[in-house]
Amino acid sequence: MKSALLNKLRSKVEPLLSKLASVLGRTGVSPNAVTLLSLITAITGVLAALSTRSGLVLGLTVLVSGFFDAVDGALARVQRRSSARGALLDSVADRLCEVLFALGILALGLNPYVVCLFLALSSLTSYLRARGESLGVASAGVGLMERAERLISLLIIISVYELAGLATANALLTIVVILTGVTVVQRFLHIWGRV
Repeated sequence: MKSALLNKLRSKVEPLLSKLASVLGRTGVSPNAVTLLSLITAITGVLAALSTRSGLVLGLTVLVSGFFDAVDGALARVQRRSSARGALLDSVADRLCEVLFALGILALGLNPYVVCLFLALSSLTSYLRARGESLGVASAGVGLMERAERLISLLIIISVYELAGLATANALLTIVVILTGVTVVQRFLHIWGRV
């Protein structure tokens, strides 16, 4: 259950990622290397954001790391190099990046309780997808706040923090937490009804 706007945006971005992955694939770089680049970007960028307390640095980190994360999957498909190890590495890197980004917004001064809820519900959303797949139920595309939507939301929250201040950013984060909670319920019910 996604908005038509997000589905339309996804359908326009995916062909561009495939073209970029085709060009990148000719260089011989592996999808796993791009996944590690996403994680390294998150680690170094968040450390820089923590030391400078800069929303701009954190926003750029989320953007660049998220871009690499989107490219690695497209590259694996183009190169036909999808593997169980690659999927494991990608999942672990994604979770570590989310923890790092949560630390980043925490350092900016956003409400720690709401940040913890965001992190917990984000992890639960991803866990439900993995658990559903282990039970033979696919849940990709189920729910309002998949990883891409959460990253876009973080970028918006960080931008609002820079432009409008902490109170407005906290209010937006609270809305994102509620929507992520709705996603957890949607995925749980989706899986529950099919096992």
